[in-house]
Amino acid sequence: MDGLDPKLCPHTGTPVTGGFETEQLFYLFHKILASGKKIVGFDLNETGVSDSDWDANVSARILFKLCNLLVTSNS
Repeated sequence: MDGLDPKLCPHTGTPVTGGFETEQLFYLFHKILASGKKIVGFDLNETGVSDSDWDANVSARILFKLCNLLVTSNS
């Protein structure tokens, strides 16, 4: 989560100004799959805790997409 733009996850431990948008992140994963590589696992860290559910919502959406890509790459 640290690598994402702070507007997406403002409560992460180490925000990165000018970080990735989720669409850019998914583009990179699709390029990895298109190159013939397999995704065998992933890890999602640094989801900040706050009064709002914003960070958790972004994290959940990314995890959902990664799970789908994992299944796609192994089928």
